[in-house]
Amino acid sequence: MALVAILAAAAATSIVPAHAEDLTSVTPTIATSVQPSPGADPTIPPTSAPATSAPAATPAPTQAAPAPKPSVTPTPTPPVTPTPSAEPSPTSTATAEDLPSGVAAVGAGESAIEAHWESLGGETGWLGRAASTVFCELRNSGCVQRFEQGAIHWSTATGAHATTAAIAAKWAALNWESGRLGYPVSEQVCALKNNGCVQRFEGGAIHWSTATGAYATWAAIAGKWAALNWESGRLGYPISDEICGLKNGGCVQRFEGGAVHWSSGTGAHATWAAIAARWATLNWESGRLGYAISDETCGLRNDGCVQRFEGGVVYWSPFGGAQPMWGAILASYGARSWEAGSLGYPVTAESCSGSSTCSQEFQYGKFTWMAGVGVKYHLRSAGYCESLNRSAVRYLGAGPARVSFAIAESYPATPVTFTTCVRVDGAYRVEWTVAGYAGESGFARPGVATGPTINKFSPTGSFSVTEAFGLGNPGTALSYLQLNPYSRWGGRLNSNYNKYFESSADIFPDENMWYYATRPSHDYRQGVVINYNRPPDSTIQMNAGFAIFLHANRVPTWGCISLNEADVVRFQQGAVPGDRIIMGVVDDVFN
Repeated sequence: MALVAILAAAAATSIVPAHAEDLTSVTPTIATSVQPSPGADPTIPPTSAPATSAPAATPAPTQAAPAPKPSVTPTPTPPVTPTPSAEPSPTSTATAEDLPSGVAAVGAGESAIEAHWESLGGETGWLGRAASTVFCELRNSGCVQRFEQGAIHWSTATGAHATTAAIAAKWAALNWESGRLGYPVSEQVCALKNNGCVQRFEGGAIHWSTATGAYATWAAIAGKWAALNWESGRLGYPISDEICGLKNGGCVQRFEGGAVHWSSGTGAHATWAAIAARWATLNWESGRLGYAISDETCGLRNDGCVQRFEGGVVYWSPFGGAQPMWGAILASYGARSWEAGSLGYPVTAESCSGSSTCSQEFQYGKFTWMAGVGVKYHLRSAGYCESLNRSAVRYLGAGPARVSFAIAESYPATPVTFTTCVRVDGAYRVEWTVAGYAGESGFARPGVATGPTINKFSPTGSFSVTEAFGLGNPGTALSYLQLNPYSRWGGRLNSNYNKYFESSADIFPDENMWYYATRPSHDYRQGVVINYNRPPDSTIQMNAGFAIFLHANRVPTWGCISLNEADVVRFQQGAVPGDRIIMGVVDDVFN
């Protein structure tokens, strides 16, 4: 191996700045003496991130990319041409390191090598004097000549190019021109990032830097690295050769800033930082997630990031770090607009109890999966107001000074969580939350009229409030109806339907508001009109429903929303005309 020793001892004479992907024939430079790097161990990587490449679990990823804004699942870039095949077998019995000193060669190879040597300064150039004659029995009838500080290889397809030092030593370790790289197709180019160097070959390239040494890249993994701006991008220089033999014949190559994995089914994709670290804890490609099918996408809401895998995704956010998702819970999350929806980002991984129940927590709620039932969605009351900020409410809401919610967990549940949101500096915040009740039959489904009050359904939707009523104005900015013994609300199908009017008659289904205000339960002692099936929200439709109020006496109702009287008064005192109440079952109100 005399040539390897010569190459490893070579010293640089000049540097010509060039970028890694812009190779021209320039005077090569030599790194400090670097011995050939040992070949990578072609085994499956460990189940935890190697210390040399696994990103830290806590820092936020900073790579920005066009966000699929996961309200739409990002489509992975089509895979680059598949990588690794078996190393080609040598095609000649002679190799560059076994050059008999007395062999003479003639023809194009000898002339080209001599011309190239002369162009590099001849005996006074950086290669120095010849150390062998030209030898021309290499692969594809190629030729080589050794010099004091390196060698020049020539083939008909590639022309003559010099190699030296650590890059030449790495090429030697990969079987010279008979290996995967083939012949050089450029000179060594230096002045890359951190004074690194590169030389390109028929089958790939070798990059070198002081910190990392010399490593080869090729095929799909090299293509992905190129797409990420080579050594100047997030990945930096390679710190290993490509390692194959992973799951499904996959391969990996590790870099200063992460890794690139490839499989025939997924193509090549990079992973780094917190998402890569989380993937490592789940056993890389051999775990539930499988291989990556996209690169990391950042620029999501609140500077979050996501990366998609065969078996799911990993989200990163400043609220919960990197958390994986998969299966039915992931599908439900996607149906609710991903991180832009009402739940926000995941803050835990999925947790299961046996095989019957699994749940996952999010910023504002959770999903629970139950065998035979499916996925149940739960939103905490703090998420109601935030959903207005996220446009994650399915009904008209954002805009008024206050928006209140009356939310039940399911059909036909009657208990509701009543939350009032107030707009401060352009964003809604929780003002107060109390328990209340809806109709005895629960909420009508979206778009379904409640019908006569005897059906006992509360309507689903978003409704304005413009009027209040009761036995004495507590100090509200709403138009206030002072009730008296003649106060009625129209339930008969005539011109008074779903309107306030006064009459001495007490005819069902008209409501005697005075009676409900003065009876012992004091239902209507204080109340607010919810503008369901009436102006200004809509024209009145006969028999579609009437007398939907927010009122006192916190018990299940015939369609109204009931709170404790003190909470009704609190609502009246804070309300202004045009405020809204959004009502319904959580599944049908929020995205």
